[in-house]
Amino acid sequence: MDRSSPPLFPAHKAGLFIVAILALLLSACSSMNTPVADIPATETSPTTAPQEASVENSFSPIEFIDYLDRDVSIDALPQRIVSLAPSVSETLFAIGAGPLMVGRTDYCNYPPEVETLPSIGGFAASSISIETILDLEPDIVIGGSTYQSEVIDALDTAGITAFVVQPASLDEIKKTILLLGTITDHANDAQIIIDDMQTRIDAVTIKVTEIPQEEKPRVFYEVWHEPLMTTTHKTFIGEIIELAGGVNIFNDLNEQYPSISAEQIIASDPQVIVGPSNHADQLTAEIISQREGWQDISAVKNESVYILDGDIVSRPAPRIIEALEEMAAILYPEMINE
Repeated sequence: MDRSSPPLFPAHKAGLFIVAILALLLSACSSMNTPVADIPATETSPTTAPQEASVENSFSPIEFIDYLDRDVSIDALPQRIVSLAPSVSETLFAIGAGPLMVGRTDYCNYPPEVETLPSIGGFAASSISIETILDLEPDIVIGGSTYQSEVIDALDTAGITAFVVQPASLDEIKKTILLLGTITDHANDAQIIIDDMQTRIDAVTIKVTEIPQEEKPRVFYEVWHEPLMTTTHKTFIGEIIELAGGVNIFNDLNEQYPSISAEQIIASDPQVIVGPSNHADQLTAEIISQREGWQDISAVKNESVYILDGDIVSRPAPRIIEALEEMAAILYPEMINE
């Protein structure tokens, strides 16, 4: 789910487990060395930050650097797009470019109409059918993870323009939305979404900004339970916790999605435990209290265990703001809901 991105998991935990979680996290990370994608620059204008880019709906050739550190050039308005990630599909539909899509992954399920498109496979490179993609005759293929680099390379060899977007922060999500808007001639629509996102971010932060640090609740975000995994300040999920007025107990770890021990969690005594719905059956106060030593954690004793929709909180797409609002409502229900 990124320039903050070391591989989501250590190499010895690779395999089907990684594929499954990657699909659920929808490419929230990439590699530590991957640069933030540059903003598209026209032939006559220098590269600028996306929120400063022109939002005139007239297409001009675009050049930028993607999250695989590859130079990408788009010389004409695409008419046929294949998406390799749910976050990409969701964003394209949100900005009004959904009709340009001709292919999706098995995991692309929002908005519902995206499921009427043919699937090119799963999320992992090994599950994606290059042949199916080529049969769809796309102008552009947009990946959502650096783990899909083999697919991107194969498409490049076949003469198909392909690139990866993998934002790791809210700011990068907004930049990606504008990038996709610019590419599809929907920059105005993209900017409207970005402005709305910022308005909603401000509405949350203005309410929690004055809360003293010592009064902010300690939060444990459980990405997965076996092995125990969490997230840090290097991800948009970690940023959401902070913006919502929480203190992520593992905020300062160096990885994006590190494995941690139960002992570390117990010692930190989180007051709130939150996790995505993809393993909701393991995230109830009753179930967690059965884990050895967890019954004395404040969040468990007070039944302060909450589930967020994994299709929202784990996808770097416009709906991520809903996750921020819900996180704030969990931490400060009276303040946020007033």
